[in-house]
Amino acid sequence: MHRNLVMILAVSALLAVFMIGWPGIALHVIAFPMIGLLPACVAWYKGYGEKFGTWWLYGSVLAPIAFIHVTVLPWAQR
Repeated sequence: MHRNLVMILAVSALLAVFMIGWPGIALHVIAFPMIGLLPACVAWYKGYGEKFGTWWLYGSVLAPIAFIHVTVLPWAQR
């Protein structure tokens, strides 16, 4: 939980810097973390919640591949 909070705060700080420095680019930069949340949430729902930040970064950088990967990912043992 602590690492997830740190990751969310870091991404929020980067977005704030982009919005202040380059307002034209900010709208494009905001879209990638939002898209990255989708595979991260699906992975969390399937039982891989301890790696939420990793899935979020993976989904933000390689969204199409992350969507396929999280779709074929087996359910974690609980």
